[in-house]
Parts: sequence; C-alpha cells; structure tokens
Amino acid sequence: MFDLHTQNNQAPRIAVFGVGGCGCNSINQLSQSVLADNVQLIAVNTDAQSLHVSQCSTRLQIGLEATKGLGAGARPQKGYDAAAESEAELREYIELADIIFITGGMGGGTGTGAIPFMASVATELNKPLVAVVTTPFNFEGHQRGLMAKKGVDELMQHANAVIVLPNDQLVKTLDKKVSLVNAFYESNRILQDVLQGLTTTISQSGLINIDLNDFIAVVSHQGRAAMGVARQMAGEDLQQTINKALKNPLLEECDLSKAQGAIVSVMATENIELNQYNSIGETLQEQLDPAALVIIGLTIVPDLDCELELMVIATGMQDEADSLNAYVEQALVDQSLLNQLLVEQQRPAGGKSHNHRFESSELLNLHDFLKEKSVREKSCDQFTTELEIPTYTRNQKRVY
Repeated sequence: MFDLHTQNNQAPRIAVFGVGGCGCNSINQLSQSVLADNVQLIAVNTDAQSLHVSQCSTRLQIGLEATKGLGAGARPQKGYDAAAESEAELREYIELADIIFITGGMGGGTGTGAIPFMASVATELNKPLVAVVTTPFNFEGHQRGLMAKKGVDELMQHANAVIVLPNDQLVKTLDKKVSLVNAFYESNRILQDVLQGLTTTISQSGLINIDLNDFIAVVSHQGRAAMGVARQMAGEDLQQTINKALKNPLLEECDLSKAQGAIVSVMATENIELNQYNSIGETLQEQLDPAALVIIGLTIVPDLDCELELMVIATGMQDEADSLNAYVEQALVDQSLLNQLLVEQQRPAGGKSHNHRFESSELLNLHDFLKEKSVREKSCDQFTTELEIPTYTRNQKRVY
C-alpha cells in the first residue's frame, strides 16, 4: 500500500515536478494559473541557466558534479546520473507529498534519464505517481524518437500511470496557423486542467465524494493512461462533452476498453439533473471494460461558469506490445530458472555432475578432429600411392 502522511482535515499534498527544459516550461505555465495551496510546483533541471529563469519558487538543480550545470547534452545516461547524484534532495520532496505528478519531454537528456529514476524513487517510497510526458516531432529524427521510446518504456516499469502527448498530434489536431507557443500551451493545458480538477475534487467534500484513497485505488492499475477535462455550456450535447473528456485528440491513442480503472469527477451547479448524471455513468460503462473499477464523484459548485465540467482519468491500459514484452520477459526468466534447476538436480553433493559422459575433459573439439582426420587421410593416400609403384623403381628412387 501507499504511504499517506495526510492528517485529519488536511488536504492531500500534491507535488508536481517539471523535469528538464520541457518540464520546466510546463511548470512556468502552471505557475501562471490558479492552483490550490496544497499543490507544490518544483522545477528540476541540470541546466543552471534555464533553471534560473524558472517562474516557480521551488527549484532544484541536479547533477552539479555530473553536468557542471551545463545540461545533459541530449544524453539520457547523463540525466540519469544527475538524478542519482541528487537522489537525497529528490527523495526529500517526494517523501513529503501524498500524490506525485512528473512532467517533461522524452527524447532529450535530462527528462529521458531523470524522470524514470525519479519514478523509481517514488515507487520505493510507495507514492502514487502519474507521469505526463511528450514525445518528439517526427522531423527531429529517428535517433531522438528511439531515445524517447526507450525512456517511456523504462518509465512504464515504475510509474503507476503514464500519459503520453506526442508532439505530432499538435500538428494533426490544432489549426495550422496556430503559433508554436500557443500549440505548446494547449498541450500543457491538459495537465493544468486535470490538476485544477483533481485538487478541487479530492480537497473538498462533494455531494458524492471522491477522496485520496479513491484516487489511489484507480492509479494503482499500472500501465498507460488517458486523462481529459471537458466543459459543457448550456444547450450543448452531453454525449459530445463526455467523448471530449474521454478522447482528447492531443493524447496518444489508447484503447479505453482495456482500461482497468477510471476516476470521474463531475462539477456542476445545483441545477444538474439526475438524468445527466446517470447518462455520464452509462456512457462510461459502455466504453470501458465491464470489470473496470469506475469511481464517479459529484461536487456542487454554485458559481461554476458552465453547466458542468467533467474530469476523467482512465488507467491500467496495456497495449499488445507491452503485453508481449512482459510475456517474453517472464518466459526468459522462467526458462533461466528451469535451466538452473536442471543443473542443480544433475549435480551430486560433492559438486560433480552425475552425467560423466559430458565432462569437459572428455568433450571432443570438432575443429581438431577434422584436422587430425585430414592428416590421417593424406598420410594414408601417400602410402597407398607408394605401394602402386614397383619395388625396383621405389628402391631406385632411394639411391642418391
């Protein structure tokens, strides 16, 4: 189970780490939004110059010896070493929080290397962790894409929920005329909206309450995740609002039918209808696995500026590649254990193998065997050829 330090009547503490250049940019945007007092933003980087201009109050430079404050140079191992060097400082911030969010970019040095390491520390400390990471544009090259994929795969081994935002989805989804700054703003806004919705949901008593343990129960299903927030104005179609929350076009495509858990927060005015709340629940059950753990909460917000707002986090989605990799890894482990068991069974108490036929001293070297066979055949051929020569002639050849 996860370790919780939250005391009675105290809101759960949420730590949001922005790691590397991309992560620190996200933290800067979050710093401009209105977040609850129980949310702490922490900028983490190896680049001292970039960290200096960070707009949040808590900044942590990692790997001073490993990088000399000059960044990781697009080398993930350098980012990993930097995080390992500063493990004590990172551990202190992680240990004080009840929920951990980590955001950053995969494909570079600091984020790709440090984020999986930080996730492993959170796992060791039994802290629920949600990672929100971006992957590079295709034009950034095959090598950078491979590094990003490796980083995500390593992160999946530690984080409870991993949400991937491919940068190429910005090009496919947003207006082609949108500025690059606004495009990244829309990407960061996903995390911003979820943070605001989550802190409101688990920090306040709702009409149908969702607490910290509910959140933990859902994110405990390790795997890929999806999250989204959708607002519905008066007169808009509820089904479209639900679909927008479930299938954010900026996220990596996920099969929601494979989700093992989902947490849904509904914030609405006092005018919300029973039929609307029921329709939200039914739609979710249709799109998710019938066996999935689905927790739906309702918070009444009298001064809400829309008819209702939905926040959805779906977790525990394993794609076929993840399942195959896990199967292969387990099969290799099982085979290794089986081989070791067979060796142990054949070895007597004295340490020697029962199977004397295959002791190393009696093994035949095939190369030496063929070489020896060739020499014998050549000698035999030469002897046979000499016998075909008459005795008188052979004797004459020996006279010098």
